[in-house]
Amino acid sequence: MKKVWQIAATTILLGDLTIAPMTLPASCGCSTTCGVTSAHAAESQTVDLALEGLTCASCKFAVKAALKRLDGVEQVDVNYEERKATVVYDPEKVTPQQLVDAVNATGFHAELRSSADEK
Repeated sequence: MKKVWQIAATTILLGDLTIAPMTLPASCGCSTTCGVTSAHAAESQTVDLALEGLTCASCKFAVKAALKRLDGVEQVDVNYEERKATVVYDPEKVTPQQLVDAVNATGFHAELRSSADEK
């Protein structure tokens, strides 16, 4: 008897093993196949940080690493040319000021960008 391993919509035949997606209930009462919903994603926020002190393109890796080490940081994009970092984070775990402090602790300088700075 052959069993089936199912990943998303792809079915893979594997000898005698069956693994199928399962529904994981979330504590808020919603559920999806992966257990993460758009309602949960809405909890994340995005902030842009203005950066100073980056002297070469590899400096962005030090900034990105410092930010990614913080609990609650979900995604980091550092743009060397524009001297900015865009950070997606969970505001229940980390604050924008903690993001700034983490960058400053690496020897670079960061500050929150206002929407007027982006125009």
